Amino acid sequence: MGDHDSLFKRAFSVPAHAAGELRSVLPPAITDRLDLDALALVPATFIDAEMGHRHADLLFTAPFEGRRCYVYLLFEHQSAPDPLMPWRVLTYQQRIWASVLRAEPERTTLPPIITVVVHHGPDGWQAPRTFHAMIEGLDGLPELERHVPDFELIVDDLCAVEDEDLQRRPLAPFPKLTLWLLRDGRDVERLLDHLAAWAATLERLARDDPQREDTLVVLRYILRVAGPTPYEHLRQRVTDVAPTFEEVMASAEQYFIEQGIEKGIEKGTRRTILRLLRTRFGPLEPAIEARVEAASSDDLDRWTERIIVAKTLDDVFAPA
Repeated sequence: MGDHDSLFKRAFSVPAHAAGELRSVLPPAITDRLDLDALALVPATFIDAEMGHRHADLLFTAPFEGRRCYVYLLFEHQSAPDPLMPWRVLTYQQRIWASVLRAEPERTTLPPIITVVVHHGPDGWQAPRTFHAMIEGLDGLPELERHVPDFELIVDDLCAVEDEDLQRRPLAPFPKLTLWLLRDGRDVERLLDHLAAWAATLERLARDDPQREDTLVVLRYILRVAGPTPYEHLRQRVTDVAPTFEEVMASAEQYFIEQGIEKGIEKGTRRTILRLLRTRFGPLEPAIEARVEAASSDDLDRWTERIIVAKTLDDVFAPA
């Protein structure tokens, strides 16, 4: 599962968080009748392996005017929207109904399924929103239209939502920050440019999260999507707007170094050290790369320990 999927599922598998998202995007005519306070997660996925690289899903139940209703959150995590999304949604809904009928074979009717597609591509949602829009030859033929199934997607197109509108959503800090990170995470400079707008929410998350679990998830996501951006640059940008994050940034850095060391045991300590050096200090001179490639095991062990606390490359490579 990719970083986007993991972040989405961590945030919105919590029913209260999913309820806040649904209150933000569903029409009032639905939310007025759907008991979102009784939303319950169904531990299942209906996406096949072939589409796992494009979609992630969460299924819930909630009472709708006294009847059981299913609510399906579908996360489209590719940069371009799936042009066959209405067909995909119909396929996933069919699988949900099939599971209901297997569990309740005496049924002769089906429960409603409300599907919300969450999209975070940079160019917005430009794919069909209705099933009929995918069917050839329906334009101007009402005699044919009524014999072809149809429905309309509810799309939360994050690209089209401004910071102020995201911040007004009835969500706790972590899921609110999740939507921002999903919206801007493909472009680290855009993400950093919007840091100031999210400073208060970041600070509130740090205050309300004494175990630092969600806070570290946010920072680890930022560090991962930042790619080769030097860690010190990221740390400065984040702590300039959210000073509370200074201690958390140190924990996040330590986590990544430890993860890198563990992977280095399996894939080669030299490659891991070079990657950690680039993460901390940016692009390396060929001479530095050659020095790491030629180093003894004792040197590699010493440099690995120093990377954790070193402020400059010279600190890493200082004589023993």
